[in-house]
Parts: sequence; structure tokens; C-alpha cells
Amino acid sequence: MRIILTAAFLLITSIVSAQYNAWKGSWITNTEDTTATKAPYLRKTFTLDKKVVSATAYVAGVGYHIVFVNGKPVTDAVLEQAYTRYDKRLLYKVYDVTALLSRKGTQSIAAELGNGWYNIQSHAVWGFQNAPWRKTPRLLLDLVIRYDDGTTETIATDNSWKCATGPSQFNCLYSGEIYDARQEVAGWNQTAFNDAGWKQVLLTSSPGGALHEQIMPSIKVIRRIKPVSMKNLGNGKYLFDMGQNFAGVATLNVKGQAGTKVTMYYGEVLKNGELDMVHNTEHMRSMPGELRFQTDVYFLKGGAREVFTPRFVYHGFQYVQIETDQPLELNVHSLEGLFYSTAFEEAGHFTSSDPMINKLYEAARQSYRSNFLSIPTDCPQREKNGWTADAHISTEIGLWNYQTTEGYRKWLHDVRDAQLPSGAMPGIAPSNGWGYDRPGNEEFTFGPAWGSALGFVTWYMYLYHNDTALVREHYDAFKKYTDAVAKGAEGYLFKHGLDDWMSLVKTPMPLTSTAYFYTDAELVAKMARVLGNKADEQTYSRLADSIRAAFNRTYFDANTGVYKDSTMTALSAAVFHGLASPEAAAKTAAQLSSKVQRSNYHADFGVMGTKYVLPTLSDYGYADVAFRMLTDTGYAGWAHWIANGATTLFEDWPGELSHNHIFFGDYCAWYYKTLAGIRPDEAAPGFQHFYIQPAFVKALNFVKADYASSAGMIKVEWKRKGNSIKLSVEIPSRATVRLPAGMTDDKNATRITLNGQQFDQVVLTPGKYTFNLK
Repeated sequence: MRIILTAAFLLITSIVSAQYNAWKGSWITNTEDTTATKAPYLRKTFTLDKKVVSATAYVAGVGYHIVFVNGKPVTDAVLEQAYTRYDKRLLYKVYDVTALLSRKGTQSIAAELGNGWYNIQSHAVWGFQNAPWRKTPRLLLDLVIRYDDGTTETIATDNSWKCATGPSQFNCLYSGEIYDARQEVAGWNQTAFNDAGWKQVLLTSSPGGALHEQIMPSIKVIRRIKPVSMKNLGNGKYLFDMGQNFAGVATLNVKGQAGTKVTMYYGEVLKNGELDMVHNTEHMRSMPGELRFQTDVYFLKGGAREVFTPRFVYHGFQYVQIETDQPLELNVHSLEGLFYSTAFEEAGHFTSSDPMINKLYEAARQSYRSNFLSIPTDCPQREKNGWTADAHISTEIGLWNYQTTEGYRKWLHDVRDAQLPSGAMPGIAPSNGWGYDRPGNEEFTFGPAWGSALGFVTWYMYLYHNDTALVREHYDAFKKYTDAVAKGAEGYLFKHGLDDWMSLVKTPMPLTSTAYFYTDAELVAKMARVLGNKADEQTYSRLADSIRAAFNRTYFDANTGVYKDSTMTALSAAVFHGLASPEAAAKTAAQLSSKVQRSNYHADFGVMGTKYVLPTLSDYGYADVAFRMLTDTGYAGWAHWIANGATTLFEDWPGELSHNHIFFGDYCAWYYKTLAGIRPDEAAPGFQHFYIQPAFVKALNFVKADYASSAGMIKVEWKRKGNSIKLSVEIPSRATVRLPAGMTDDKNATRITLNGQQFDQVVLTPGKYTFNLK
């Protein structure tokens, strides 16, 4: 399709908006058979006879697409484009391809498509092979070319395009890719290629969703990782240890006979000196003949040295076991790991005098990057699902360390697309229909600890970035969700849902579910206040008061002044969620501190406790107890993993399940908020004003952190010098420096010294300051 537009039309459309609505192309594919396994090639040639000023490609290619102009890729991104619920929302990418077009003459545009999440062909318990959107990969593309005479031309997908298949014989996210290099088609994406023998493409249907530009960053190779060792196991088996756990693929560099089959198995755990082929496979339901979980297969074409990089899959792994059916010479240089992640820019950095704290910091960041590939996921190997609790519990890790705002804005749309008319939410987003409650049992499966993600993430975005528009956008949906939870409550207690997942000691599920129900009501009231909705603010404040009263009637013993359930999660939940009175909160925090010490600083909690326990301890003056718990290398605890060689965080304390989960990693946000002491102020979101209140843990000699906030760069550094502490800060907006919790009770305790005077707190204007605390 070639469409010439006049200068008048150009005047209207020359300014690229955030939304492209001038689509001229039609959706095309090579087949409607979803069982067809070969990745399609699509191409078209066209002629330019005028000077090009600019050329922009608008591309929606699902599941994944790789687009070429004149044989050159239009981006260095991988796994394009971002995953959504395709029958509700589709994203398109915008590429500036001006530099790829020849000045005049014949040109070509081509694409290879992968299945991605759109056409899952392997079987697992989540049933993506039965997704309502499932169809064959397809492409919609407009190449808009602007000439120097003021006219524009659009090269669009239509039935003049040609199609064929090439070397990619199979690709599926849950299993892997099969690539036969003997089937490569030389020059297929270049202008001079003769496609006379290719078939005409099929015009096909849209996946169904409304088209929106993908604003969030693409997935890219964020690091290249060399193996630390290679072991020849004999019988054509080689074991590569990458030295760290990450998400991505491995590039194979090899030379051998044509037809040699190289099988690459990816995994996290060894057994008897070889890759454990069973670990993490419990959710797969492979049918006869299906490719194994996390496996790539390459058939050599022979001759010169060959390089193979899977294009349409990613795995979670530390080890790659290669098996060949014919002799090959492999060494430690035959493999290179490609770490995939959404290409967020960095926002914050943290370091300290304690090596274990620093290793835990890197492990949290590595886990976070491994688990954000267009959506926040639970793990990069077994599931790759957007579990809602995992996402909201780890949001602050992302906000402190990376510029993640566009990623969360996108994912909040995925959550909205998953919400039912009743207001109920599934446990994962995007959802293919899996993760919802059974009819007649709404909100009883996962409960508010999972379903509250829409409200929690929206509020974090407001708190950190003053995103009032996002609050306005999602307010009604979150209020509707909270109303759905309220309908399922009994006497203001919510008695359903998942409990403190992966805990060693069980906390009553109604306690944790009700705590989240309370915070839901509180968040609706706060959002209503932000939006100036006084009626809703009052209504949901009253609801929150009723929930708190019911919670304390049930779980608080007024005679003893302590909570009846004494697990670490139960104690910290009452304080963290604001359910305890000020007096009860102080007593409960002291009780929690004593329990942690009696437990030899070992955890008994699961994912919820990882969010609650450390802040509850440090906010009430027990930062040294929290620090020791975090760094204790005994079982069970975070440092136990690191002391035993982990480079990422595990799904469970014993380490029997996934070895790359992020939902135990909130301590990384605690580093910024407590050890460095940079604390947002709800009354002045977006760091228009904030607090600096470091915890001067006795085991630390220094802490240093920086954070590129919405208001500008924040830097905090403190150093211990004998009996005094030197605190240096750089702030872009108003900030209040306060003494750590517990230090203001004793009038003879440490004070902030500035210009010879002593203070409990100091209010600062933008600038650089140095304080002495003696």
C-alpha cells in the first residue's frame, strides 16, 4: 500500500503525538493455524524517487517482532513489544528509521514474528495455551515517509506483502526455541533478495485490543555475562556456570559439522554435578513431543564458526548444560550470557561499610531486574506471571533504584484490564482468565493482600512522583475493588484469601487479609482527599475506623495490652498497617524485638513479614535488632542465602523453589528509607518536602546513598568518627533532618549540632549541609 499525502495534511500530522491514529495498514499473517510452529518471515519492497526528510515506522507485531529496513534492524531491543491482554489492549512501537533508508531507489522492509504470550504452544497449569486471545503471530505496520517537497508517503501492511518461513522451527516462552541454521534464507530481509517464490500474505483480524503507543522502555540486553567455568561431563555434555542467576538467554559460539544438534538446557540448581532437570518444572504439563522447559535447540549449518542467540524466548538460570549428538570442541568462551530486562535508567544507589549489606543490595537489584520484562513478574523461569502481591510489595524497590514510572503506569493498565465488572481482581495481571475466583465465591481466593495492587502501586506513584493524574485515573476502579472486598467481609473482618505466603510459622489468614482490607479503605480515603472528594473521604475513613475496631476487638487483648497472635508477621502487621494505637504500637514493637532476639534473629515470616518486620523494628528504635536479623547468616534469613552462594533472592527460606524471586526484597527500599533515612512526606508528595532520618546502626561505620527524585538529586552520607557521626546531605527541595527513632526520648542523648547549636530536628532549604551528631 502506497499513500501520498499532501502538504496540507502534513501540516496537521507532522507533529508526532503520543497516540498515532492514522493507521493505513491491515493486519497480516502467514497462517491461521495456531499449531504451526515455524516463525514467519514477512517482507515488501518499494521505491523512493524523492529526498527523504524523515521516516517513522509504527509497528504492532504480536507476540514478538523483529523489524528490518534494508536489512538492518530498527532497534537493539529484544522481545518487542510489551505484553498485554491483547484482546483488550495492544501496544505499538514507534521507530525512527530515517537513517536506514537509502537516498533513492528500491528499498525493503521486513519482519520476523515470534509467538510471545500471544500464541503459547506448550502446556502449563496456567492454561495460556487456551488464552481467549490466542491466534497466530500477526503484524500491523505503517512506515510514514516525509519528503523534502512537503508530501508524505505511507508504506503499509497489505496483501502485497510476501511471506515464508525460515530457520526458527519453534519458539515458546515456557519451553524455548528450536533453530535449524540449515534452513536460513540468506539475505531474506534485504532489498536485492528475490522473493518471487514466496507466498502472498493473508489479511487477518486484529487481536482485538485498542492500540496505544508503548511509552515504557523496551527490553534490552542490560549486561553481558561471561561464564566463570566450563566442565566437560563426558558423552557430549558440558556444564557452564555463569556465576550468577539472571533472566535472559545464552549466545552459543561454535563450529562443527552440518546437522549437529546442540541442546542447551537452562537451570538454577545442580544435582550430582549436573543440571537438575526437575527443579522448577512442577507447573509444566508437557504433552508428548513438546520441547522441555527452558531448553533451546540449535542445528549447525556447518562450515565457518556459527553464533546462535535465541530471539523469541528468555529463561531464568545460572547454569547452562549443553549436550551434543556429534563431537564438538567447546570451551569456557563458547557461551555468553545476555541479561534481559526492561531498560529502565537508574535512579538510586546505596553502599555501606558492611559487605553483607552490600551483597544483599546487589542481590535485590539483580532479582528486580530479572523480574521486570515488560511486566513485574514473580520469577523468570517457572512462571513469568504478573503476580499482583509480588508486584506491589516490590514496587518501592523499583522506585528507589530505577526510573520505573512508565513501567508501572503501563502495568496498572494491565491490572485495570483484568478487573471484573464486580470490581474483583485476579491474582495475576495480565490474565488470560486464570487467577480469578470461582463464580459465587468472589474475592475469596487471593484476597486483598493480592488484589490491592491497583491501590498500592497507584499510591506509591503519587507519593514518590506526585502523580495526581494517576490517582484520578484509577480512583474509581480501586474504590470499586474496595467495595467488592467490603461485600465479602463479615463484621468488618475479611476471612478469605492467601496467607503470609512462604512463612515458616503460620499467621491467621483473616488477620493479614483484614489488615490489607483496612489499608484499602484508608487509601481510598486518602485518594479522595487528594481529589477533593470530601464525601468519599468521610465514608471510607469511617469504614477504616470500623475495620480497625473489629480487628482490635478480635486480635487485641485489652487486659494484657498485647496482641493475641505473636508471630512476627502478626505483631508487625498491626503496627505497619496502623491498626494499633500509639501506646499499643510501641509495646508491640518491643514485643516483636524481644521475639526476634529470642528466635536468634531468624525469620518465621513469609512475604508479608518481609515488608513489615524491619520497618516496624527500626521505626520504634530497634534498628540494631533489624540490622542483625537482616545480616545474620543462620537459617532462616536473607543473609543465609548469600552466605551459601546466592546472587539473587529465593522464593522460600529453604531454597527449594525458585532461586530468583523479588518478593522477599523490600529490605532494599528499607536501606534508602532507614539506613540512609530518606523518607517521603505524604503531605508534600514527589519530594517537594521530605525527611532525612537515618538509623545510625552500631554495626555500620558509614552509609552512602543517592536518589534522583522528582524534585532533583538527593544525597545522604554519614560516617562514624569515634563517638560522633558526621552527616552530609544534598537536597533539591525543603527537607527536615530528624534524629533516629528512640534517640529523642533521653534528653542527654545525641543531638544535631549545627552552627554550634543543638537540635532534635532541623528544617532545611535546598543546598548542601554537614552536621555533627555527638
